[in-house]
Amino acid sequence: MALLLVGLLFLWERMGFPLARPLWGGGMALAGVALLAMGLRDRTRFLWVIPGGALLGLGLGAWLGGNFGGLSFLGLTGLGFLLAYVLRPSEWWALIPGGVLLTLALVAFVEALWPGLDAAWLLFLGFAATFGVLFALGHRWALWPALGLLVPLAFWEGVGEALVPLALVFLGAWLLWRGLTGRA
Repeated sequence: MALLLVGLLFLWERMGFPLARPLWGGGMALAGVALLAMGLRDRTRFLWVIPGGALLGLGLGAWLGGNFGGLSFLGLTGLGFLLAYVLRPSEWWALIPGGVLLTLALVAFVEALWPGLDAAWLLFLGFAATFGVLFALGHRWALWPALGLLVPLAFWEGVGEALVPLALVFLGAWLLWRGLTGRA
């Protein structure tokens, strides 16, 4: 039965049937909601929330179309990864693809709202923030990718003027905090 329905949807889409795209979107969104529900209900299957978020994003994207279609896919897939981390915090690795996908969604959102704006610097800032969160959670190695991703921002027109003083303030505050709390 499922193969028959999928085949009909493919055929309708090729023939230009106007409801094919909303039907695809509805089917994917329903499958995504089902996977999210199963992953939330049975914590041993917590990873199901990742494809659940992706399918929900694809379904919503089919309805929205254009820039916001891609934005919904990226954003909801990223939220699926973050939800996997929330359900099982020992799976810290899920923060990396979650943060990366949410950063890409943010860049797509900003560029969709302001088409002439160069929002590529947000990419580096978002990726650095992702590793900064991992560092704050106790993964000391994550400091180096976070700092490395901030380096290109120092040379970005308009961003570098504010970034270098802010970086010095944050570095000074961090060193002061380490000195006061006795953490070496």
